[in-house]
Amino acid sequence: MGIFGRSDNVDDVDDGGLRRRVDELERRVAQLEWALRGQGSSAEPEPVPDVGGPGVSPEVLQLALQGQKIQAIKMLREQTGLGLKESKDIVDRLAP
Repeated sequence: MGIFGRSDNVDDVDDGGLRRRVDELERRVAQLEWALRGQGSSAEPEPVPDVGGPGVSPEVLQLALQGQKIQAIKMLREQTGLGLKESKDIVDRLAP
């Protein structure tokens, strides 16, 4: 079960995109937790559940925030095996 209460045993019903939005929120929470770990936060976040998306390493976040988006995309792809579009979308959300 995800942190927002999603069960993996959900019937195939039209939820108006709610399931997709919950998955996106869970992915963003995981990214924020990675970012906190990279900044040396004194509060240790709980382990991140698998939310169907990759975690973003502190190195990728740092590159994105420094404006080195191409390098961040390359590193994210190497670390996660994601495709170019998915990696670019994630990096763009990290540092618009």
